[in-house]
Amino acid sequence: MHKALFVSFLLLIVGCTYGPERTVLSIDNAVAKPHSHEFAIAVGYKRLQDSKGAINTFPNGGIPKILYREARIYIVNIDEESVLLVAQVPDYGGIPQPKAVWIDGWSNGKVYFSLRGYGGDQRHGDDLSDKRIIRYSVSQSGELVHLKKYPFRLDKGKNTGPIDDPPFLRLSKGHLSIDIGIDNDLSKAKRKARISLDPETGTPSLVWITTTKHNKANSADAKSRAAD
Repeated sequence: MHKALFVSFLLLIVGCTYGPERTVLSIDNAVAKPHSHEFAIAVGYKRLQDSKGAINTFPNGGIPKILYREARIYIVNIDEESVLLVAQVPDYGGIPQPKAVWIDGWSNGKVYFSLRGYGGDQRHGDDLSDKRIIRYSVSQSGELVHLKKYPFRLDKGKNTGPIDDPPFLRLSKGHLSIDIGIDNDLSKAKRKARISLDPETGTPSLVWITTTKHNKANSADAKSRAAD
């Protein structure tokens, strides 16, 4: 009997182990500010350990151990080549089963976004009868405000349809990157850029993916040549 208890104890120890820490990232959406070269990115960031051993992997395939998670909002300014982290909401504002951080639009220079998910818990899953949503606004200086409701109208840049007069952006979202067409559709734009997330930290970096980069220095040179 003692031997059986000892074996059971060993199985329990083995069953309650976890693998190495890893990062899980998502770009949930991105929305351009109309008539500008600015856009906002919603990023989900999570650090976890995958379960190992018979107990943790049976019967549902294993439940990872969440070490930390947060929702992030970045604002990108193409003309200034800047990427600003303007909002971080740890643990998705307390939503038990978070699903997304979602940019709903712009108004008066501020980004309006929501955290979405459900009640429930990690072991038993989502409680679909308990839908959760938390709304915020954030300024470019990082002033974060919890809201009960949004303004009457929020603005969004278009990624399809008729071409507007510049300035504007067209965005194409991938898993961990966003391709940016500047003042034209991506397939036709002479100037393009890309935002990519660092796979560990989640920090975005902005790179140009064409050789016709246009910056303030180039603009000044062009004006100087025209004057000559």
